Amino acid sequence: MITPDDVRGKHTSLEEAVLNNGWPALSAARGKVVFLMDQRPVGPVYLKGHPSLHGRVIFTNARPGEPDCAFVEENDGTPEGIAALVRKGYLIRTRTDEETREARTNQTAKRDASLAGGAQLLSTDYPASEPASWTGYSVSLPNGAVARCNPINSPKTCNDTDIDETN
Repeated sequence: MITPDDVRGKHTSLEEAVLNNGWPALSAARGKVVFLMDQRPVGPVYLKGHPSLHGRVIFTNARPGEPDCAFVEENDGTPEGIAALVRKGYLIRTRTDEETREARTNQTAKRDASLAGGAQLLSTDYPASEPASWTGYSVSLPNGAVARCNPINSPKTCNDTDIDETN
């Protein structure tokens, strides 16, 4: 498990840590899980008595500028805005489709923008294994990969096949 204390290290706040050091490298994170609180309104309750998530397991869905900010939900963010947050070091979740709008008309612009923006977590109602039956709309990484090099902040030497353990 990767906890807020692991990411914060000796920094005063979790946000300071991700802005200066980022998240653990893939080699240190492989095989571990991260727990994320999707619902922003309950974050303050979870934070009470635990500034910057000291001693907590779950990363809150915080806003940049807040001391507990390491994970940000950007469901309606632009690719440029998401990319800017990724470059700073935040872990970003975004939606590739919503309320069947994209699936009903097979509109892929939001999906494609989400993939291009570099968000590390993509949420969909239509993974490749369960495409929309009426249009075939689905979401997957290129070539059916389970992981990929981040298009925004991965090293130039990153190769998708090097990070995908299924190969």
